[in-house]
Amino acid sequence: MSYDVAIIGSGVVGLFIAYELAHYRVRVLVIDKEVEPGFGVSKGHAGVIHVVQPPFNSLRSKLAVEGNRLYDGIARRLHVKVRRLSALLVAKNPGQLIALPAVWLILNHVYGKQGFRVRVLGPRGLRRVEPNVSGLGAVEVDGYGVINSFELISQLYNFCRLNGIDFALSTEVRDAKVLGDEVVLVTSRGEYRAKYVVNSAGLYSTDIARLFGDEYRLEFGKGAMLVFWGEQVRNIVAPLQLIPNPKTKGGAIIPTVFGTTIWGPSLSMGDRGDRSVNEDDVNVLREKFGRLLRNKDFTPIKAYAGVRPIPEGDDFIITYSGSSRHVIHLIGIESPGLTSAPAIARRVVEMLREAGAMLTPKDGVKEVDPMVMTRDIIKDGGLISGDQGEVVCPCMGVTRADIREAIRRGARTLDGVIFRTGLGMGICQGMCLGRAIKVISEELGVDPRELTKSGGGSWLVTQ
Repeated sequence: MSYDVAIIGSGVVGLFIAYELAHYRVRVLVIDKEVEPGFGVSKGHAGVIHVVQPPFNSLRSKLAVEGNRLYDGIARRLHVKVRRLSALLVAKNPGQLIALPAVWLILNHVYGKQGFRVRVLGPRGLRRVEPNVSGLGAVEVDGYGVINSFELISQLYNFCRLNGIDFALSTEVRDAKVLGDEVVLVTSRGEYRAKYVVNSAGLYSTDIARLFGDEYRLEFGKGAMLVFWGEQVRNIVAPLQLIPNPKTKGGAIIPTVFGTTIWGPSLSMGDRGDRSVNEDDVNVLREKFGRLLRNKDFTPIKAYAGVRPIPEGDDFIITYSGSSRHVIHLIGIESPGLTSAPAIARRVVEMLREAGAMLTPKDGVKEVDPMVMTRDIIKDGGLISGDQGEVVCPCMGVTRADIREAIRRGARTLDGVIFRTGLGMGICQGMCLGRAIKVISEELGVDPRELTKSGGGSWLVTQ
């Protein structure tokens, strides 16, 4: 089959590129080896929309600010929850307290003139803003946010499908050839041809680049995170680090849109397939973030890890292939990749246009409906009926009707349902899963032994 643009990778960046292209009269294909969109790098982060991103002259710093400014409009259009808040860099000792004015001066120079308020808080100001935070003072930066990134991915995916974007999931790209003004992609499900190819393959972006004769190197950084039931803080809170800790990649105490709190991430270098969390990972997080809180009496409910592709030079690489301007590589799109994704997508569209792609605006772009959960209907005082009354996950209020809607919107695995509904994400962390597996299997029309957690061999029930 032939397309104008083929995008390799259906993480948040690949989906945002497809979202932008859905506004033009072009045929677009998104290819991913995973069974559902967002099952790669996008699956394992904290959902933070950043402001501060050193080094301040880097491409990723520039794109983070551009992307941050786009999110409110995109979230309204896609009906995705975004909560705006501040980030506090907390001084814990006299040396850090003395450094606060210098930190303010630098951040205000870089971000204040771009419209983000930066101010210094003394001990009483810090206590007023964050009663549960222990510190001598802080620098506060406005303009941060937290987002339901799973909902974002689902809504992007459904917007794209609604507007004619094709998806080839569970499809691995195995070879590629540039033939003049056309690119041939050889996949596990046959050949696809496209005039332009965008390599947004995340952890596998260097493998795809190599198919076109382009060599890049990545390291893989595992970021472990702890999730607690309940909100410990009102804003994002991080210790002021005058000397960076090599075992962390920033990281913070982060309130989420789910009413939980995340500590992390840590950072350890390893294999791109390693998402394990061990005792050392947990101890690093407890040591760094536990001392910031007055009340630590919160229940930990989950530990998880994501893996990020860290490029040489520690900055995003967004460039044409050396073999053809019909191929664009996105290499090392790590944090703040979620924040930068809308801006990256617009940059890629401009690169396609500069490479000769005919991008004519399309009339009649369709808008995606919000995913309304049963708990939302009840909260708004509405009436429920039928399967909306069959509760599957009591902690999160997920019903059979919610599961059916998640499947209608593309969920094919247990994780796909979890990400769209919040099933099993409550304080009990999944005591409902036996019942959920039965209901999901019934709604998909498959035997429970055929249902997987996240595709491949991640079977949930054996004979």
